[in-house]
Amino acid sequence: MLTQLSIFTVGLLGAAALAYGASLYSPPLGWVVGGVLCLVWSLLMSRAVAAADFAKRNKGDD
Repeated sequence: MLTQLSIFTVGLLGAAALAYGASLYSPPLGWVVGGVLCLVWSLLMSRAVAAADFAKRNKGDD
């Protein structure tokens, strides 16, 4: 549990640092980078949930 929490925290801090750094270059770019990071996160999480659901449904099929 602690490992998952630390991975999430480091990822969140990294995304925030990336968006902040982009906003220092150009403020609208910071918003664009933040939005792209949110879209990528949503895509990855939906794929992970779908894969876990698929594995759970097909657990007994050998």
